[in-house]
Amino acid sequence: MAYSRLAGREVSTWSEEWKHECEIAYLARLSPEKLRAMLYGVQGAQDESVRGIKSHRGDAAVAQLVNEIGRYRRANG
Repeated sequence: MAYSRLAGREVSTWSEEWKHECEIAYLARLSPEKLRAMLYGVQGAQDESVRGIKSHRGDAAVAQLVNEIGRYRRANG
């Protein structure tokens, strides 16, 4: 078990909630430039590895990630 800042309680480290928390924590630590590239991709790039999360998950998922990154950063001061 580990404390999830997003859930506001302890969650199993084997759960999807914890997996999501780890993804948000990673993204929250990126510089603004790297975060933008990770979320939206690198303009003009054709290689799938630099297309960004948006190309794989869509606009709504990226909007949710941005919201949760903000919540995570506020929770960590």
